[in-house]
Amino acid sequence: MPAGTVKSFKPSKYIPVAAATVFLVGSTTLFFTFTCPWLNTEVSPALTAYNAIMFLFVLANFSMATFMDPGIFPRAEEDEDKEDDFRAPLYKTVEVRGVQVRMKWCSTCRFYRPPRCSHCSVCDNCVEEFDHHCPWVNNCIGRRNYRYFFLFLVSLTLHIMSVFICGLFYTLGHPDQLRDIPAAVTISVMCVAGLFFFPVAGLTGFHIVLVSRGRTTNEQVTGKFRGGVNPFSNGCCQNVSHVLCSSSPPRYIKRSHNQSVLSISPPFLRPEVSENQIGLKILDNGIQKSRSSLELTESQSADAEPPPPPKPDLSRYTGLRGQPDNSLLTTESPPTPTMYRFRPGFSSGSGGPAPSTKVRSPLDVFLMFPICTLEGTLGLWWVIFCCAVKGSLSFLKSF
Repeated sequence: MPAGTVKSFKPSKYIPVAAATVFLVGSTTLFFTFTCPWLNTEVSPALTAYNAIMFLFVLANFSMATFMDPGIFPRAEEDEDKEDDFRAPLYKTVEVRGVQVRMKWCSTCRFYRPPRCSHCSVCDNCVEEFDHHCPWVNNCIGRRNYRYFFLFLVSLTLHIMSVFICGLFYTLGHPDQLRDIPAAVTISVMCVAGLFFFPVAGLTGFHIVLVSRGRTTNEQVTGKFRGGVNPFSNGCCQNVSHVLCSSSPPRYIKRSHNQSVLSISPPFLRPEVSENQIGLKILDNGIQKSRSSLELTESQSADAEPPPPPKPDLSRYTGLRGQPDNSLLTTESPPTPTMYRFRPGFSSGSGGPAPSTKVRSPLDVFLMFPICTLEGTLGLWWVIFCCAVKGSLSFLKSF
């Protein structure tokens, strides 16, 4: 049975179609083996030929209705429809020949079902022009296989009638041999044909009425277009010709083909490492890496780019008060240390004159600039060096 998704195997759903196949093929085989030889010699060979052709026609339509795709719509991928199922409206309305037809949102297939489309609860697929799910053919009946299902019903009804009538002729021609094996088998085949004739004939008549009205079983059962105009009906003759003579609709789900597997050779293929060769090593930062990954890291080419330097530990710089943590990562010049930026303030409460600002020479600025940027022992040595240079210059100026 065609399906849009892969589902679990359920043997119980194959019991009806297996039983229908056994009754159809088994009873017809017994009919050709025990009844047709007498018909071929006593009545006419045309009866045998007619029954053979009718049986092949029934079997062909039965196979097409069983194995053919009924018109399953492919499901939308998750990245194709970003709309939330709860926010999407349940129905959308379209106009078909002046009649408003509702399209229902399918939460399983994630799209709005086209007109006359319905989601089958057995196959779990949305089928175009869904008629019903037939367990006797183990398939949905939709737009693509409804023709073969309808012809199967009509031909099966005619075949059952032919088998029953021919068996009746044989029984009436051998009234004294009813206890023989050929007569007993013929009577058994007649009982099977009579048992299935009434339900099959009733179902055939029901679908003949549906075809003439341009309706499906789902529309008839749910009551659609019962009180109004059916926009999909074109008249009795046009409806019958559409079912029997129209071209086959396209298949929406493509058959899966075996894709060629590309073989990738090293260095694009990673070497396979067995479980015995893998040894976990806990690093200082607590991250677990395998021994093979460490060996691969060590064996990398020297031309590879070096890893980025580690981030500086800003907790060591205690003199940077009020600065953000990432101040050292910027491209600007480092800030002036606190010990050189701020000077002891003068008290303005004594009412004395404001201290005069001393104008420094360019030499003092040049010598004091490294002091503002250096800290610790290096800054102290630079102060001593500057004092020595200034003393030497003052000594030279005295001469």
